[in-house]
Amino acid sequence: MSKRKKRKRKYTSLFVALIMLIIVGLFMTKYIEIKQRNFVEFQTVRKKLQETNQLVIYNRCLNIPYKSDQVDSMFNELINKLSSNSISIYFEELQNDYTLAFNEDKSYYGASIVKLFMASYLIDNARLGLIDMNDTITYTSADARIASFKLEKHSVGEDITIKTLLDYSISASDNAAYAMLANYVGVDNFKEYVKNTFNINLTINDNNLYSYLKVTDTNTLLHHIFDIINGNDEYSVLLKDAMNNTYYNGINFDNITFLHKYGYYSTNYHNIGIYDSDNPYFISIFTLYGKADESHLSKMSEISKEIYNIYQNNLTEKEMYCYNLAYN
Repeated sequence: MSKRKKRKRKYTSLFVALIMLIIVGLFMTKYIEIKQRNFVEFQTVRKKLQETNQLVIYNRCLNIPYKSDQVDSMFNELINKLSSNSISIYFEELQNDYTLAFNEDKSYYGASIVKLFMASYLIDNARLGLIDMNDTITYTSADARIASFKLEKHSVGEDITIKTLLDYSISASDNAAYAMLANYVGVDNFKEYVKNTFNINLTINDNNLYSYLKVTDTNTLLHHIFDIINGNDEYSVLLKDAMNNTYYNGINFDNITFLHKYGYYSTNYHNIGIYDSDNPYFISIFTLYGKADESHLSKMSEISKEIYNIYQNNLTEKEMYCYNLAYN
C-alpha cells in the first residue's frame, strides 16, 4: 500500500474518531442535561410531596380536638370577677370538645327561654308528619292583650299559621304567639315531649307556661337546636331565621352575632345561643341582672365577649401547635 493511501486511511480514521468523539460528547452533554433536569424535577416533586405531606399533617391536626392550658386559667380569671349569686354560665365548644361551666347547678326562672323548647316540639313533629306548619290558629281578643309588635299587626279573628306563630314566638318573643301554640299542642303533650327528648321536667301548667331551668338544661336544648338548623330543609331555615335577631340579644357584641333566644322577667335576664361558624359553640348565660340599672344587655355582652376571646385564644394556640407539628 502506498504511503499516500496509508496517510488517507489514517486521516479517515482520525476523522471517524473525531466524529465519534463529537457524537459521544453530544450524547454525554444531552445525558448530563437530562440527568440534571430530572434531578431538578425530582427535587421539585420531592419538595411538593413534602409540602403536601406537611399540609396533610397540618390539616389532620386541625381536625383533632385541642384545648390550650391557658383556657381554664383565663376562664377562672373571668369568673373571679363575677358573683356566684347572680350568674351562671355554660359554654361548649364542639370541634375541640371542651366545656366551661360556672354555677351550672343553680336554677332560675327561665321566662321566655322555654319558647325555644316549643319551637323544637313543633319542628320535630312537623318532620314526623304529625303537625302541618300551615295549619292555622285563630287570633282572639285575649291573645291581643298580650301580643307583641309583630302579632299586633294582625286582626282579631284572623287565622294565623303555626309557622308564623313559631317565628313570632322566637324572633320577637311574643307571649301571645307562644300561648296560642301551647294551647294548640296541649301543655301535657308539650311537657311529655320535653321529658322524653331532653330528660327535663318543665315546671309549667295551664296557668303558668314558663319554667325554671338551669344552664345545663339549655345546653342540652342547644344541641338539639343545632341539629335542627343543620337539617337542610324548610324547618331549619324557619328556625335559623327566627333565631337570627337582635331583639334583647345580650350575647352579640361588636360584629360577632349569635343565633339566640332570650328570657327576661323581673330580675331574671338570660340568653342562650349558637355561634354558628366553622368552629361552632353553644353559650348559655343566666343572670339576675335585670331591672336593677338597665345595664343587663351591656353586662352580658361584655361577658360573652370575654368568653369568645378565650375561645379565640384556644384556636390561635391550636393553629400554632399544628403549624409547628407539621413544618418544624
